[in-house]
Amino acid sequence: MVVTLTLQAESSEGKRLSDSVYETMLSAIISGKLKPGTIVSEVALSRQLNVSRTPVHDALRQLAKDGLVQQRANHRAVVAEFTAADIYDLYQMRKLLEGEAARLAAKGMDRATLARLRETANSLAEDRDNPKWGALWADFDEDFHNAIAESSGSPRLCQDIARYHLLHRGFNKLGTTPEGLEHALEEHVRILDAIEKRDPKEAQRAMVDHLQEWQAYFVRHFRKKSSE
Repeated sequence: MVVTLTLQAESSEGKRLSDSVYETMLSAIISGKLKPGTIVSEVALSRQLNVSRTPVHDALRQLAKDGLVQQRANHRAVVAEFTAADIYDLYQMRKLLEGEAARLAAKGMDRATLARLRETANSLAEDRDNPKWGALWADFDEDFHNAIAESSGSPRLCQDIARYHLLHRGFNKLGTTPEGLEHALEEHVRILDAIEKRDPKEAQRAMVDHLQEWQAYFVRHFRKKSSE
């Protein structure tokens, strides 16, 4: 069976082409459009998406790191089995890593970073009718989690969190609703409030609560898609 894929539109000018290819592939895998065992040809995919082989190669390499494809001995990429349990485990890791990062950020985030994140959050809250709101949210969410990781003061922790950034961004675009994203924005503000109050325990708790809600949401969403 031939599967037709269309490159997902970029949400920001600074986004790499390989990231768009990654998100296109992620969406197809999670939605079931690309079934486990499907062979992915770099040449065929680059032609289909009308891009060079370099961003396709880079995207497949990252997908392999994230366990979404397997690189066989003959260098062919094959779509891996990806289950609700994998999503659950992914968010378990994020809760451990980012909960700790939020705890440390409550002690170390500088005022300028806090002010920038707060300003963007307020702008999103006041401009919910913007047709590009979803893309602006995704950019803010990525900046938000990256800033907290960097403010932890732990390069190794920051590096481990960064491993999940493309999966993180990709999941933000899968099956989310405006109401769900607005609720997530409120959760982000709660985390910012705790950091601004320099309350490590509350910052950690707020981050874990936030990720736990999305863990449950995406596990349900994936199971629903799998049963269709």
